[in-house]
Amino acid sequence: MANTLALWREEHVNFTKLLDILEQQLGLFHQGTSPNYELMLDIMYYMTHYPDVLHHPKEDLVFALIKEREAKIAGRVEALTEQHSSLRHTGEQLVRDLDGIVNGSILPRDRVEATARAYLATFRNHMRVEDTEILPLAGRLLGDNDWAEIDVKIRHFEDPLFGSRTDERYAALAEQIARESKDAGSAIR
Repeated sequence: MANTLALWREEHVNFTKLLDILEQQLGLFHQGTSPNYELMLDIMYYMTHYPDVLHHPKEDLVFALIKEREAKIAGRVEALTEQHSSLRHTGEQLVRDLDGIVNGSILPRDRVEATARAYLATFRNHMRVEDTEILPLAGRLLGDNDWAEIDVKIRHFEDPLFGSRTDERYAALAEQIARESKDAGSAIR
């Protein structure tokens, strides 16, 4: 259980790094300059192929158990489950838009920016609620057998960006994250 909760928190930290980079690129986009669309696409491709495929389905199983055991939080849990679906839909739309831009399509700036800003706001708020309300509840309500059953139901695969080996698709993104970390470390000194 402790390992699963720690991994969940670690993944949220990693997702936040990506959302921060996406937001920086959106700032450039908003100013009318050219962001790195390929980098933005890599971020969204990752978000729709790792969190949406492994992280959120596992959370949904945890949510279902919490809802069974703590009825007073059922509405909050249902809202979070619905947000998973909404995030997946919005993320897929953003992937299509960014892929179109990378491949030469001209899309309305305001539409792309609105979709991305909505995604960022929803995802950040979603993680905040999970971190402050749901994770502590999961730690209290779920036992080792519950976690073992959840692990059996969700096929595990290594994180293609933050795992022990970075998938080639994410090499540029991994380099950007390393630069951001290095710059943040320099600013602290």
